[in-house]
Amino acid sequence: MADTRGSVVNDPQPPAPAATPPARRRASGLALGLVAVLLAAGGGFYAYTVYTQADAPPPDELVGLKSYITHLGKAQKLKDGYVDANNDLLADPPTDPAKFLKVDEIAFSAVATDDPDDLAKTQERWKGLLAALEKATGKKVRYAAEVGSVEEQVRAVAEGRLHVTAFNTGQVPAAVNAAGFVPLFCPADKDGKYAYEMVMLVRADSPVQKPEDLKGKTVGLVSLSSNSGGKAPLVLLKDKYNLLPGRDYKYAITGGHARSVKDLAGGKGGPDAVCVASDLYADEVKAGTVRADQFRQVGKEGPFPPLCFGVPHHLPPDLRKQVEKVFDGFRIAESGGVEGKFARVDYALNWKTVRDIDSSLSRLLDGK
Repeated sequence: MADTRGSVVNDPQPPAPAATPPARRRASGLALGLVAVLLAAGGGFYAYTVYTQADAPPPDELVGLKSYITHLGKAQKLKDGYVDANNDLLADPPTDPAKFLKVDEIAFSAVATDDPDDLAKTQERWKGLLAALEKATGKKVRYAAEVGSVEEQVRAVAEGRLHVTAFNTGQVPAAVNAAGFVPLFCPADKDGKYAYEMVMLVRADSPVQKPEDLKGKTVGLVSLSSNSGGKAPLVLLKDKYNLLPGRDYKYAITGGHARSVKDLAGGKGGPDAVCVASDLYADEVKAGTVRADQFRQVGKEGPFPPLCFGVPHHLPPDLRKQVEKVFDGFRIAESGGVEGKFARVDYALNWKTVRDIDSSLSRLLDGK
């Protein structure tokens, strides 16, 4: 199964603008500029190399976290222009019929990824759903493979270029507030139940017995925007164990749940602990890429809802009804013969814990 809890590219923060060298009028100025560029490139490579080494963080290892927290603090309410007259925390459909989208072809995606292997697996997993949507709506449905990051996914929803899509758990509130995304369905088991937990794992031979023992250690996070692989553990370590990144422990970004458990199992300078989604960890054990006896669980938090499919708030009402009917009746066939279905969600209720974590995380470094 593709990793659906987030990746490095999923951090919703704009990249720093690239510096533009000034115009050079003389050959000597050009030479000096070239030297400066080479030095800057060398410094950038050094900073990147240092940052990716868990045991040698850059001078300010919290620069990325600080930027993410600042962005997160601004994304905890509906964007100006959206209306929530019924207080369900979601953008209401337009009252002006002319503001509904005109949809000739339905663009669909699951959680955005720029990894070709993940994309191929995801497209294969949901091809039956695309066929069902096409049959029910009478419209062509295409997989929007060009949407390779959550930033682009959010923009595509807001601009009406993406009509049915899924966000990972931790990204749902940002998509709701910034793009008018309306969460509708989560993948569930055959009984309609869904949930996963954040689990904190160490190697079986690790001296770490409890979260407090992570002081002075390195914790592997999937990404800052991942709920189970970033936000929840950061908040848990602060609120329950008074441990802050930078002050008490280092963090290293792994880029995926599977990568996290593989890095931990491999040792050799990797993280001392990783925080991942329980279901995705179980997938790796089931696939045989790691063994359960290689790890010990030292902490957990949850339960949380999984990834969630939904639509833009300005999707035409008749098309939205057709989409919802497909999800209501669709049966999910997983590998190994396991069957499931989609369960309806209540964003205000089901994502309250996730929103609370966002609120706590936005104050993580207050007073530090």
